Amino acid sequence: MKNNYRIMCALIAWVVLSLRFVDMLIIGEYSSVAETLFVYFGYFTVWANILIALAFTAPLLNPDRKLANFFKRPAVRAALASYILMVSVVYHMLIVPYWNPQGFTWVTATGLNTVMPILYIIDWLFFAEKRPIFYKHLPYWLIFPAVYGVTSIIRGLLTNVYPYPFLNVTELGIGNVLFNMFGLVAVFAVVGPIFIGVAHLISDRTKTES
Repeated sequence: MKNNYRIMCALIAWVVLSLRFVDMLIIGEYSSVAETLFVYFGYFTVWANILIALAFTAPLLNPDRKLANFFKRPAVRAALASYILMVSVVYHMLIVPYWNPQGFTWVTATGLNTVMPILYIIDWLFFAEKRPIFYKHLPYWLIFPAVYGVTSIIRGLLTNVYPYPFLNVTELGIGNVLFNMFGLVAVFAVVGPIFIGVAHLISDRTKTES
């Protein structure tokens, strides 16, 4: 059942990621495919969903491969759960109130920000190994969102292209953007221990029942 579920989710993930890019091309907001790619890969949502797609795909590959072993690690899968949950929370709380996508755009946005988070959280709760995960792993979990925030700011300063309004230095100023970025990283620092605690709770309950 686990492998069948992950095969289905992997297919959905890669299809939705591809359709989101196709949708951006159809909208034609950017002058070339290269520029569209540049903007597309600027979104945390896209990077988080690529990691999720790899997490669904890698365990289905040769189990001796480093990629498969990396994405099977309990700490890695729990970190990805925290990332994709935050993608959904930020989208629904900070973006949806100011953005009303329609048609194909709504389908792809919902796929990345709602469907994939739900599918991955289900996988993490019911199929992923929960141990060993320790609180000492948390600083490593924060590297990805922190690096994303810093590179987004640098990229924006060089190109004036910002993926999200709350990272727009031109409109908000560098001080406010840094505050927003540190705030988001702090939220990840709070969400991470919740997943670690839930992992320990599920693991302990499973041992007790067995």
